[in-house]
Amino acid sequence: MRRVDDRALLVRAQTSAAGFGELFDAYYDRIYAYAYRRVGSRDAADDIAATVFEDALRGIQKLRWQDKPLVAWLYRIAARRVADFYRAKRDESALDETLASDDALFAHIEHADELAAVRRALARLGEREREMIRLAYFDELSGDAIAATLNCSTNSAYVRLHRALKKLEKELRDEIG
Repeated sequence: MRRVDDRALLVRAQTSAAGFGELFDAYYDRIYAYAYRRVGSRDAADDIAATVFEDALRGIQKLRWQDKPLVAWLYRIAARRVADFYRAKRDESALDETLASDDALFAHIEHADELAAVRRALARLGEREREMIRLAYFDELSGDAIAATLNCSTNSAYVRLHRALKKLEKELRDEIG
C-alpha cells in the first residue's frame, strides 16, 4: 500500500476537482472493501462507497486538518452509511449472517472445523470487539488510524484491541475445549 501525504492531499482535495479525484483514487478501494465486508453484496458495497465519496465531496470544505489520517474520516462516513443500509433493510441479523458467510475473511484458516470455531467465537463477541478486530486485521489500519476512526486516543485503541483479542482467545479456548 503506498503512503499518502494526507495533509497535502486534503489541501488539494479542498482546492480542486483533480485534488478530490486523487483522494478518491487513493482510498476508494479501501472504502469499497470495508463496505463489502460488512454488507456482503458487491452492488450494495459499490453504492455505499459512492455515497461515502458524495458525502466526502459535500463535507471536504469543512474538514480541518487534525493530524489524523484522512482514511479515518472516510471510514467514519462509511460506518454511518453501512448502518443506514441495515436500518433500511431492518434486518438485524444480516451483519452476523454476512460475517458467517464470508469465507474470504478466513482464507488463512485451513480446516473447516477451525473455520467454524472461529466464526462461532467471533459471533459471540460484541459488535465493538468485532469492529476492533476488523479494523486492525481485515482493514489493516494502523493504531493511529483506528484511534482516529473511533475518535479515541491511540493508547485506548490498542487497549480495546488487546481486550478484543483476549476475549476472542477465551472464546476460542472455550469453543475448542
